[in-house]
Amino acid sequence: MDLFPYLEKKNEDYFLKVKLKPNSKENKIKEILSDGTVKIQVKAPALENKANQELICFLGQLFKVAKSHIEIVKGRTSSFKTVLIRNIRRSEKR
Repeated sequence: MDLFPYLEKKNEDYFLKVKLKPNSKENKIKEILSDGTVKIQVKAPALENKANQELICFLGQLFKVAKSHIEIVKGRTSSFKTVLIRNIRRSEKR
């Protein structure tokens, strides 16, 4: 699924609104909500930041950027999050 239309660009950075569902059978994009929020399922539990770490790894693979270029800037303890993704190059947008 192409997530680029759901990214909000500010300067050279991109932001993605996510609704995270931990404890799933697989890591995957479940759906796009009516407000453009991307519902993502991850296998990791919502304990000790594991689901957030799994989300960062998953988004890193999707956008082909290093995990260090992805940061949860809002909602670290909530299921609704805003994720900052840096260094997405035009050739890597999918």
